[in-house]
Amino acid sequence: MPLLNNNALDTESEQGPYALICVDVAHFDVDRLFHYKVPEGVTPLMGQRVWVPFGKGSKPVLGYVMGFSDGLPEDIPASKVKTLICICEDFAVLTAENLALAFWMRDKYYTTLAACIRCITPASRADGQFPGTRRKGSPTKAVPAAVTLTDEQQAAVDHIITNVDGREKPILLHGVTGSGKTEVYLHAIAHILSKGHQAIVLVPEIALTPQMVNLFTARFGNAVAVTHSRLTAGERFQIWKQALDGEISLIIGPRSAVFAPFKQLGLIVIDEEHEHTYHSDTTPKYDARAVAIKRAELANATVVLGSATPSLESYSRAVGDIMAQPYSLIKMTQRVNQTFPDVTILDMRRELTQGNTTLFAAPFREALAETLTAGKQAILFLNRRGHSSFVSCRVCGYVMACDHCRANYTYHQNRSGGRLMCHYCGRGLAMPKACPVCESVHIRQFGAGTQKVEEEIEGLFPGVTTLRMDMDTTRGKHGHAKILEAFRKGEAQILIGTQMVAKGLDFPNVVLVCVISADLSLFTGDFRAGEYTFQLLTQVAGRAGRAAGDVGQVFLQTYNPEHYALELARKADYEAFYSHEIALRKAMAYPPFSHVFSVMLSGPDEKRVISALRKLWAIMEYSKKRAASREGLEENTQFELLGMSPAFVSKIKNQFRWKILIKCANEEPLKAFVLYCTRKLRENDPLADINVHLTLNPVMLD
Repeated sequence: MPLLNNNALDTESEQGPYALICVDVAHFDVDRLFHYKVPEGVTPLMGQRVWVPFGKGSKPVLGYVMGFSDGLPEDIPASKVKTLICICEDFAVLTAENLALAFWMRDKYYTTLAACIRCITPASRADGQFPGTRRKGSPTKAVPAAVTLTDEQQAAVDHIITNVDGREKPILLHGVTGSGKTEVYLHAIAHILSKGHQAIVLVPEIALTPQMVNLFTARFGNAVAVTHSRLTAGERFQIWKQALDGEISLIIGPRSAVFAPFKQLGLIVIDEEHEHTYHSDTTPKYDARAVAIKRAELANATVVLGSATPSLESYSRAVGDIMAQPYSLIKMTQRVNQTFPDVTILDMRRELTQGNTTLFAAPFREALAETLTAGKQAILFLNRRGHSSFVSCRVCGYVMACDHCRANYTYHQNRSGGRLMCHYCGRGLAMPKACPVCESVHIRQFGAGTQKVEEEIEGLFPGVTTLRMDMDTTRGKHGHAKILEAFRKGEAQILIGTQMVAKGLDFPNVVLVCVISADLSLFTGDFRAGEYTFQLLTQVAGRAGRAAGDVGQVFLQTYNPEHYALELARKADYEAFYSHEIALRKAMAYPPFSHVFSVMLSGPDEKRVISALRKLWAIMEYSKKRAASREGLEENTQFELLGMSPAFVSKIKNQFRWKILIKCANEEPLKAFVLYCTRKLRENDPLADINVHLTLNPVMLD
C-alpha cells in the first residue's frame, strides 16, 4: 500500500477506476492509502469524504479521497480490492492547504494523518439551519464605530496593519490588563475585512466567547460566527460550511476554531496566548499557537498573540533571548482608564494567630462590606470547585478516595445532604455517616471549594445575592452566558468562581477582587508553577477597577507571602518576573532553552506498566551509550533522562500511569531518539493492554 506523504493530495490528477483512500481509523498500522474501486455513476472529488468498507467484516468507515489510480500495485490482486460505498457530501472537505497542515501536525505531534484530519474536518453533515448560526447571504460589511484609540492602541494597530500588508513574522502584543487589547484586535480585523480577507479569533475559555461575540457582532454584524464544544455537531458543521462557502468572514472560538476552513485567511488573533487550554490533551496533542503560526505560513496570513502575562516561550522569542521562531513585540503599558488596582497580600498565618479561622482575612471582609454598601460588585476567586477538597476520619485518619482513580473524593453540597465526587472519572457516592474503616461517626469535610466560599459569604452577609461559576454550574449549553449576563445586569453583587472568572472578563462595576488561596498552584512540582501562579494572579487582579474613575482593590490571601511570584504579581511587574524566571530556566536548562518529552505508559495492570517502562528506560540508556560510542565520547550527554515515576495522578479510570521525561536542547534529535526507543520497545514487548502516550513540551509535567 502507498505510504502517506505531503504530496498525497494531487489536485491535478484525473479520476481513474481506483480511488486512493485514507481511512478514518487513527491507528499507526493503517496510516497509509488503500485502493478502492469507484462504482459506475459515482464521481468522487479530490479531498471528498466517502464511506468505504474496511477490515475483515467490511464495516463501513469514513475515508478521504487522496487521489486516483489507473491500476493496482503488483502485490494487490484485483479480487481483494473492495468497492467504495457512497459519497458522504457533495463537496470536498479537504483542500491542499488544510491537508498540508494535517501532514505537518502528524509529523509534529507523532500521530496518524487520520487523527489530524479528524481535528480539521467537521464531525457530521448538518441538514438545514440550526439555532445560533448565521443566516445565508453575503457577509455584512464592517460597521471600525466611534471609538477613540489611545496613542498606544493606535501604534499597536498601525504595527499590525503594516505587518499584515507585508506578511512578516508573528506579533506578540504585550498589553497590561485593561489596556484595550480587544479594541486593537477589532481595528486590525476591520482592516482585514475591508481587503476582502477573513479572520479567526481564538479565546482560551468558552466563558469568554459570549462577551467577545457581543463585541465583535456589534462591530461586524452578520460576518461573525462562534463555534465551541457546547454546540451540537450539526451546529458546528453548519458554521464550518458557512466558512468554507464564504458566507461568514470572522470566527470566534476556543482552540479548534483555528481550523476554520477560510479560503482567504488574513489574520489569526490568539487572545490570552499564555493559557494552557490552547494545548489539546487528547490525540493529536497539538498546541493551537503553533498550529496557528503554521496555518498562517501556508495561507500567507498574520498571527497576533495577545496577553498581559505572555508565556516565557513567547516573550523570549520576542525579546531575542532565544533565536528560534522570532516574534515582533508590541507593548501597551497603560490602562485605558489610567488607573491600576491597589493589590494587597494578606498573610493568613497572621490571621490564624489572631484567632481568625474563617476563609476570609479581616481586611477583605471590611472591604467587601464597603463594596456592597456602595452598590458595587466583587469577584472571589478560588481555583477549586465543590464544597470541601477532601473527607477524612478524625479518629483513624482515613481519607475517602476513589477506587477507580488514585485521587481523593471532593465533597459537593446538594439538597439531599451532600455527595462525594471524583473529578477525574466522575464517579460519586453519598456522604457516609460513619468511617468505612473504623466505623467512627467523626468523619468530616476539610478544605474549601467554591461551594464553601459561597456558603460562608451568604452567612457573613445575609441577603447578599451571589452567583457561582464553575464546572458544576455551567454544564448547560448556555451556562456561562447566563451567569455572566446576570452578573453584568447587576442581578448579583458577588461572583464566585474558578479560573473561568480569572481572565478576559470586563465588568465595569467590579471594584473588589479577592483570591482566596493565592498559593494553591505554587506547589504542584512542575517547573512552570511560578509562571502559572504569576499569570493567574495578575490576570484575576486585572478584573478590578476597569471603569473610568474607579480604583480597584485586590487581596491575595496566602500562607506564603514572601514568594517572588506573589510579590511581583502584586506589583504587576511582568518584566521583573520574566527576568527572574528566565534566569532560573536557563540555569536548569528547561524550556525555552530545551525541550522536554513526556513518554507515559498506561494500563490496567500496574506491574506490567512498570515492567514495560523499565524496559524502555533500559533501551534509552543503552541507546545513549551506543550513540556515544559511535561518536567517540564517554557518554552521550545530549539526552537527559529525568526519571521513571508515577504521574501526578497515577491512576485514572482504572488505568495506572507511569512516565519518563527526556530533556534535550534540540527538538529534532529528541524526537528521533524517543521515536526510535519506543519503536524498539514495541519490537521487544507486545505491550498488550498498555497505551503509549507521547507529548512534546507538555503544559504540565503530569
